[in-house]
Amino acid sequence: MPKETVGNIKMNYEVKGSGEPMVLITGLGGDISFWNGMVPLLSDRFKVIRFDNRGCGLTECPDGPFDIGTLAGDVVRLLDLLLIPKAHVLGWSMGGNIAQEIALGYPERVASLTLVSTYMRRPSRSSYMMNSMVESVRSGGDLEYLFRIMQSLCMTEESVAKMEKKGVYAPMRFSISLEQFVHQLAAVDGFDSRPRAKHIRVPTRVIHGKADIMVPPHMGEELAAEIEGADLVLIDGCGHTMPPKEYVKAFLEHAGKHPLR
Repeated sequence: MPKETVGNIKMNYEVKGSGEPMVLITGLGGDISFWNGMVPLLSDRFKVIRFDNRGCGLTECPDGPFDIGTLAGDVVRLLDLLLIPKAHVLGWSMGGNIAQEIALGYPERVASLTLVSTYMRRPSRSSYMMNSMVESVRSGGDLEYLFRIMQSLCMTEESVAKMEKKGVYAPMRFSISLEQFVHQLAAVDGFDSRPRAKHIRVPTRVIHGKADIMVPPHMGEELAAEIEGADLVLIDGCGHTMPPKEYVKAFLEHAGKHPLR
């Protein structure tokens, strides 16, 4: 995977497939591998662009805080580097925050917007939980357990029960230091599109799992209601992290209605 200088970072990214360009933006603590199951489902129809956000994976960045607007600017500069004037944009969780900022700040760059498992303002309970876990790691805990707990809240009861039955627990893969995780978490805590989401004017679809306990479904419903013309797809039996096959059809249907012009 190439690494290119994008502003003040060296971004790790990958481009696969051909067709209209689309960007996949992952969530808090996630890296490029989050989309491993998604890319094969899309790369026969789209030029799929995925990358490590600032502070994660193999992307190199200066130490220090940043906000969601900075992360959105990173994505736009990557598109500039790739000579892509406009793309379909799909963001999951924190990636949905970044996608909203792109749609608000650079609407001319967005052919269609798909917001998965996301919100206008992060849930207070989830923020309290994750910041408490950070403090436990600072007190001597292992970062792996922070991600195990976070993963358990991203999954459904049925998924965890299956792991329990097999006696196999597969912790979420992570490639981020505690300090960079703290910077990403602070960016999430600082994000609030409630006064601004109504100004999004690009074609938008909101997708949410009905069994999401990390970000309750009503937050997806509220987001869709705030964006003029947005539609909402609620998926039975899915939590915060949804198998790609559960929502790729909804994305394809949405993007298909809004080809690049």
